[in-house]
Amino acid sequence: MDAIDLTGKSAVVTGAAMGIGAAVVELLARSGARVHCLDIDASALHDRVQLWAAQGLAVDAHPADLQSAASVDEAFAAIAAKSPKLEILANVAGVVRYGKLDEMPEEDWDFILNTNLKGAFLTIRRAVPLMRAAGHGSIVNVGSVQALSSQATVAAYSASKGGLLSLSRTVALDYAAEGIRCNCVLPGSVETPMLRQGADTFFPDDPIGAMQSWGAAHPLGFLSQPLDIANVVVFLCSDFARVITGAAVVADAGLSSRLAV
Repeated sequence: MDAIDLTGKSAVVTGAAMGIGAAVVELLARSGARVHCLDIDASALHDRVQLWAAQGLAVDAHPADLQSAASVDEAFAAIAAKSPKLEILANVAGVVRYGKLDEMPEEDWDFILNTNLKGAFLTIRRAVPLMRAAGHGSIVNVGSVQALSSQATVAAYSASKGGLLSLSRTVALDYAAEGIRCNCVLPGSVETPMLRQGADTFFPDDPIGAMQSWGAAHPLGFLSQPLDIANVVVFLCSDFARVITGAAVVADAGLSSRLAV
């Protein structure tokens, strides 16, 4: 298979300042795409984009709060001014807060669902008209294997990722006739700031050891890296995946295949 060539294509990536989002931005840009980078952390986003631009990559920063329709609309107005045709949307932004439901503040539930699920709704509805202008498009939502199974104290996170998977399937059906595909990638444990946050929360005395044990629990025996997931995302964005839509693409190093027996 030839290398993926996205020269001349425009992309939007949410959660672009760190982790999987940053890896997706860099891989898309190195594959030739112009990438519009969204993140709520304006300072971290600025620093990342400056670094990529210094390397000759075509990237633009658009600070945005995915919980806010007005903020997303403002970002997409700026995107449309620079790229009136859009071929790629990668919704990578995600947040988690832990707790059983009877202990969870309503604000935590809203923060998780509004970022992880509502945020995808807000970006997709603005991306679709730009993809129509291009005549085709690929939307990739980064969910989690916790859309399929779960663990204690992540009810809101699992609900948001399960909703994101269902949303992806319906979007795929709604826009297939217009040449717009939509898929959902379901990672297992990925070595990101979010995973470190979980390790710090539950194993403050040895977060590194906790992360290593989580990696060992995957059949392949290691934690995935952000680039591992970015490779899957960018493949789905490319014409090599032109027959894949409405799919739950499990990229979990075998985690969901193992029975706890």
